Amino acid sequence: MTNAEQARLLTEPAYDEAFRPFLARECSVGEAAAETGLTLDAMLYRVRVLLKAGLLVVARLKRRAGRPIKLYRSAHDAYFIPYELTPFASLEERLRRQFMPELEERLAIQARRLRERGFYGQRLYRNDFGETFSESAPDAVRPLDFLDAEREPAIDYWTDVTLAEPWAREVQRTLYDLWRRSQGSEAEAGDGRRRYRLAVAFVPLDD
Repeated sequence: MTNAEQARLLTEPAYDEAFRPFLARECSVGEAAAETGLTLDAMLYRVRVLLKAGLLVVARLKRRAGRPIKLYRSAHDAYFIPYELTPFASLEERLRRQFMPELEERLAIQARRLRERGFYGQRLYRNDFGETFSESAPDAVRPLDFLDAEREPAIDYWTDVTLAEPWAREVQRTLYDLWRRSQGSEAEAGDGRRRYRLAVAFVPLDD
């Protein structure tokens, strides 16, 4: 990619979200709006911007009674966006712009769910592995049961761990396999499905 405007749009969260339903496949504005949760008007506006920038093309018209439906598709099946083309002063700024909206959404969801469950404080204790640990809890006695069958399936934590390389490789493989399995499950048919945010970070800390 050598077009700065295209790079700007594909690194802008609002337009990146609107663009993804059309990447390497045909999709209507209505289908894309339903997939992303955007209103039809918001999606239509963003599609027009992406079309003008050359990121989308009209793939074909879907015939029906009355006015045909336009099916759009990305102009290319994949894109490489050089960091120097993005409108950010540094790579750190670019990553902050990308991840901050998701982090703020995650924090808002987490705070709401903690209030709903009556978790109004932090429980600081030493766990079974001899490590000090802090977690949201209703009081100092009752631990948080991540696998409580009465709660909806969810887990959210972060902690530092000290691992030998073989164990670190095992954790890496486990997390990768989990991600691949969850991706495959998206295509499964059935009722009662809902969207989840799976956010994983397993990185070596600087010495």
